[in-house]
Amino acid sequence: MMFTGTNQQQDTRFSDKEKKLMKQMKFGDCLSKRVDMSKVKLDVLRPWISKKITDILNIEDDVVVEFVLWALLLSAQDSDSVHPG
Repeated sequence: MMFTGTNQQQDTRFSDKEKKLMKQMKFGDCLSKRVDMSKVKLDVLRPWISKKITDILNIEDDVVVEFVLWALLLSAQDSDSVHPG
């Protein structure tokens, strides 16, 4: 059986609404500051991240913890390759 159609990223009707919604949302000034992830020690953050995720999900989920740490690690590598100016 074959399905045809588009997903949410391909359909402009949904992406326009998402962009509009993001523009309407208000975020604190602290979220507009960029963090140099190359200076962050992820090993120090690991226990805190694990505890926060466990508190939010009400279960211990190593997959989610590793996903978050992996995303932070990738952002640290990306910040190394970006040169200001």
